[in-house]
Amino acid sequence: MMKSIRLVPVLVVVLMVLAAVPAFSQSNVVDLTGESGVKEVEVRSRGLAFEVSEIRVNRGDTVRVTYVNGGGRHDWVIDEFEGARTAMISAGQSETVEFVADRAGTFEFYCSVPGHRSAGMYGSFVVVD
Repeated sequence: MMKSIRLVPVLVVVLMVLAAVPAFSQSNVVDLTGESGVKEVEVRSRGLAFEVSEIRVNRGDTVRVTYVNGGGRHDWVIDEFEGARTAMISAGQSETVEFVADRAGTFEFYCSVPGHRSAGMYGSFVVVD
């Protein structure tokens, strides 16, 4: 009987953690393909993760991304599009970039601080033709 009493708090904690992980990691696909005009999105980070996991736009769209740093020192980068790179900013700061999604495909946005991308600080930028 003593073992089952000790397991209950541990199981509750494990279940709470498992319930929270999918909500954050699957979260936030921002689909702007049905919008008109400049496509605006705010991307926030927390720890070594972006809260937006995927951004979807149409080929030829002008995209305005505001990156809000939730802690540490980070940036937001897509290598394939000119102008799709913020400066390295500190916690609490934000920066806005604007660029044209001039080619279709799936690209990765990420933080370029060494080790952050491999630790999971990335997402998908999907450009629909």
